[in-house]
Amino acid sequence: MLSELRIVEIGEGQAVQVAGLMLASLGADVLKIERPGGDPARGQARFANWNRNKRSLELDLASEEGLAALHARLAGADVLLHQFTPSRAKALGLDDAALAVKYPRLVVSGITGSPAGHPDVERSDDELLVAARFGALYENDGYRPGPIVWRFNAGSWSAAHLAAAGILARLVARLQSGKGGPAHTSLFQGHMVMLALIWARNSKGPMPNNPPHPLAARPVGQQLYQCEGGDWLQIMDPARQFDYASMPTMWEVLAEGVEIDSEEGKIEAFKRRPLERWLADLRAADIAVEPAYPLGGMLSHPEVRANGYVTEIDDPVLGPTIQPNVPFHTNADLPAPRPAPRLGEGGDADWTPPPAAVGNNGQPAEVLSGVRVVDFGMFLAGPMGPSMMGDMGADVIKVEALTGDRIRFMHRYYQAASRSKRSIALDLTKPEAQPILARLLKWAEAVHHNMRFKGAAKLGLSDEGIRQHNPDVAFNYVSAYGQKGERGNWPGYDSIFNAIAGWEFENAGEGNKPMFNRPGTMDVSSAQSALVELMASLYAKRSGQRGYTTQTSLLGISAMTQGETLILPDGTLAETYHLDREQTGFSPYHRIFECQNGQWIAIAAHTEARRAGVRAVLGDDEAGFAAAAAARGADDLIAALESAGVPCDHVTFEAAEDQFFASKVNRELGLISVLEQPLYGTVEQPGAFWNFGDIPVVFKHAAPAIGQHTDEIMRELGFSEAEIADYREKRVIG
Repeated sequence: MLSELRIVEIGEGQAVQVAGLMLASLGADVLKIERPGGDPARGQARFANWNRNKRSLELDLASEEGLAALHARLAGADVLLHQFTPSRAKALGLDDAALAVKYPRLVVSGITGSPAGHPDVERSDDELLVAARFGALYENDGYRPGPIVWRFNAGSWSAAHLAAAGILARLVARLQSGKGGPAHTSLFQGHMVMLALIWARNSKGPMPNNPPHPLAARPVGQQLYQCEGGDWLQIMDPARQFDYASMPTMWEVLAEGVEIDSEEGKIEAFKRRPLERWLADLRAADIAVEPAYPLGGMLSHPEVRANGYVTEIDDPVLGPTIQPNVPFHTNADLPAPRPAPRLGEGGDADWTPPPAAVGNNGQPAEVLSGVRVVDFGMFLAGPMGPSMMGDMGADVIKVEALTGDRIRFMHRYYQAASRSKRSIALDLTKPEAQPILARLLKWAEAVHHNMRFKGAAKLGLSDEGIRQHNPDVAFNYVSAYGQKGERGNWPGYDSIFNAIAGWEFENAGEGNKPMFNRPGTMDVSSAQSALVELMASLYAKRSGQRGYTTQTSLLGISAMTQGETLILPDGTLAETYHLDREQTGFSPYHRIFECQNGQWIAIAAHTEARRAGVRAVLGDDEAGFAAAAAARGADDLIAALESAGVPCDHVTFEAAEDQFFASKVNRELGLISVLEQPLYGTVEQPGAFWNFGDIPVVFKHAAPAIGQHTDEIMRELGFSEAEIADYREKRVIG
């Protein structure tokens, strides 16, 4: 799909490596530049997982010879993917201005901690430090008052997808203009995507602005129950209307005198029977449910294996392993997974073939100007992807029932998944809707949905049904469990897959009962996975291939997030790190500390020199670090740690959402979108997820009202006013 593209990747962070992995898995030729002696993570599971299908070149970028060798590769490259801050990039001659002069067709994606142009852009890109200064620790539930550390690397996973999608969008623009340019993003913007589900402000309407959280421990379980024997069960019944008393197993428990009218009663009831019996009853009732697994446990799941969401790799260091795979399924020819390269393996390959095609028709007003997308999706895991294409300038039409998307009652979620779209209300269950459907499909370059596939086929939205009207369309869909196992038509929601992926245990901290993860990290990650697939298919189609079918799933992205572990030759899981019981961090040197007056700071000392710096400030006794920090003011402690060379940051905690929207810098950089909407009034949301340099990100449409643009779209499709009136009278459109 991307076999003509050549990408140079420089960086040892998760986001850079995962972005490179996704592009390599889609066929791009990715050359990983490594420091002398190689990436320090070599031999670890994360290196093996995140560097498959790449080549390696060992270079000393501090030397003239190393820089010259890098530039020799850049001269034949389409993309430079790196994690340099602007000052470091400039020192190496790799800043945007210098690269634009030297390599005008080169697309450049820098993944920093904070966004391009932000006052913090030169600060550390450590996941914990970025989450701390952004305010993400405010949004995690926990067992104690105060900020709660995320174990799931939300910023890095999100930023990796943003970088891959932004690169592909810029390459689509290059097909028109012939010019490369920036496609920058950051872990900060990665967190913006994740928190868009719950961070928004409306000037009116049914969803009031969020009040600040109380500075106290918050509830941590939602439909999460322990069973007999100690196993945990995660249920997701969004409407909370399922009658637990209808289950045969519950009849037995009720006969024992247990009352289930209260949450406490349900907790007691589930403890009386084993996991397998509850699973059988709930699945028979078509209720989404899964066990809460430990991290890595899902790599042996039969549905994961059936769908190819793991891959058998004979790693040159670790030996025969089972590794989490990327969740991309497509009818395009993709390369078979190859092991992560040995140091220097493949680095001397010749990059002299003709470069990928470019155009000469001028720079588009937005990176995806002229791209046409029809989105039939509902909820979040999928539809948020086309929304992000709309943010980049695509014309996205949302097709929904006359009663609207079923997530509309969750107003924040709906807004996050529907910005930058126009809405047509259309009853696809009526045969009279077929001419409208046919014209929509013929109009589209790309089509997306996340319906259960049997239901979609009845509406004419199977792969075959769509291609009957537009054989060359790029078609993408998101399912819960994938399409190759036995659960292709099963329901699934975010919490179910957080449980199966192990994140409910990991986010709880060692020894604590599992907890629900705020917000919908697997939903958002699935949508971003769909976004990358859509962008790759769009680029392939516009560069002379054809419109491919692509698919991803909640199960698939959950498996991909197991990337820091794998199954070793002896059948055990590779070791990884864990969150402490207090949910403050991962070690005495990588955690948050409470200071005087209830303020908190975060530190990330990953080298011995930096750990020595911590000891110089907090004393030699690691067990006494917390007490030493508590005796000092946050500003004073930050100053002392920075003087000692320790990466650190203040924790943005109290009313973090309010602080985000109150920031003048965030508004000036376009990190907040401000749009008018009929129901919600003035809507403010997390804004631009990318910086494209000379091409702006322009927000034009707030999440639409039901059928807000129906007449406008019908006219564009060629229907007359009389036809529109007739369709409306027959309740085909709304």
